[in-house]
Amino acid sequence: MMTELRATLSAEPEQVAEARRLVAGYLRDRGEEDGEVAVLLVSELVTNAILHGRAPLELRAHAAGAGVRVEVYDQDPSTPPVLRHDYDLTEPGGRGLQLVDTLADRWGWAENDHGKVVWFELDS
Repeated sequence: MMTELRATLSAEPEQVAEARRLVAGYLRDRGEEDGEVAVLLVSELVTNAILHGRAPLELRAHAAGAGVRVEVYDQDPSTPPVLRHDYDLTEPGGRGLQLVDTLADRWGWAENDHGKVVWFELDS
């Protein structure tokens, strides 16, 4: 069983699908049958990192208690994630962190030596 997932991603849009595939595989390897929420939320975090961060990106997932913690690192410490409440329903974007805030048990972000990390946790 894989105890931790670590992958480097470029800032290309197809990396969102790769991140989903990697997290889904990691969760299956852990024996978790329902990983749909984690896969959706990793899509949001990787998309935000591509749009608002700086490559290279790093995707990590590991056990957090009985659940899972997923982290997306980028190289831009100056652009913190912003949970918007004033998004336009007719626009295609702007609701990603709202999904994370609603569906994750916990989420947050922090600066680090190379940029920042945005993370979420899901309890099993």
